[in-house]
Amino acid sequence: MSEETGLDSWFLHEKLVLSLLSEADALELGRRMPGPGHPFAKMQRVSLFERTLGTYLANNDIASLGVAFLQGGVQQGQLVWIEQAISFSGAGPAWETVRNGGSARASFSTRLSTDKDVRVNGTYNAEWLTCSTAPGKLSGTSPQFMVGYVESVSLNEIEIRPIVIAQRWIRPTPEIGNWNPVDPAHVWPAAVDQFSAVDFKQRMTKKDLDLLKVVPEEQVKRAFAQILGEPDVPKDWAGEQFDLWSPSRLTVEGQPLRAAFLFKGPAKFHPMTIADLGKNGDQIDRLAQTAADLMVVQHCHSITAPVVNMLKNYANNPRNPKRYMCINGYDTIMILRHFGAIT
Repeated sequence: MSEETGLDSWFLHEKLVLSLLSEADALELGRRMPGPGHPFAKMQRVSLFERTLGTYLANNDIASLGVAFLQGGVQQGQLVWIEQAISFSGAGPAWETVRNGGSARASFSTRLSTDKDVRVNGTYNAEWLTCSTAPGKLSGTSPQFMVGYVESVSLNEIEIRPIVIAQRWIRPTPEIGNWNPVDPAHVWPAAVDQFSAVDFKQRMTKKDLDLLKVVPEEQVKRAFAQILGEPDVPKDWAGEQFDLWSPSRLTVEGQPLRAAFLFKGPAKFHPMTIADLGKNGDQIDRLAQTAADLMVVQHCHSITAPVVNMLKNYANNPRNPKRYMCINGYDTIMILRHFGAIT
């Protein structure tokens, strides 16, 4: 089995990991466990559980909490993952209590990156902290990857019982490239070889966006196809997976990427929100269902953070990692002006 997702865990509930595995996989994990006399027994034990869980995530379709909530699909008992900034409290005192033979819990909370009205919170048993570094890592606010079960869900609050809290990395592949600790899936427009001569540092103002009020979406789509050298430009139709498909002509650092584009023109001349992307953002969902290595969302105006976070949720799926790129109105103007598509 391929193991695309690696984990450096701070909290790892071994019993809950075992509950995910088949009997055969659980027995195999037990066979590989070091004996108590092994000089690195605890370290190796944690590493084996991390790799086993990484393999499980790479081979099973686990829901992103942000995507599941947007689509109205979050249910009690559901296994989900979340990766964003999370606030942690109480890990240090709880760790000390456990070291002294007691039992204690710590807590976490955050607001869903794709919907700030929704709070996500929960507690965890400090007994399953993996090392002495863990209390410091789970202190204050920091970006973390969490897999867990939904304990309860209401209109504005979701409680999670975590299985693992970790830093996640994705093994480099030709499509994903080298690991990036900030956002391994994100691609800036300036990183695209075909846009390399564009001056993305030029100063722009909000007034510049008015230029795109009168540029039809179809014109922008055809201009991008010409810039990429893509001869096939599909006609728009309801339920389409993408507006433009480039199977090999778009390259990043010389590496061809299969790219699926979604274009939004002046009919939506305002900052793009998830509501502009179909019911429950299903246009992003359709992009993610393609064979694309790179999902591209272009808009004639700015693109709001929830849209970017939703793309990130889809791109960072442990089972099917992709890359994503946002081309907002300012980037669009700079690209089209450089290639003479607009003046």
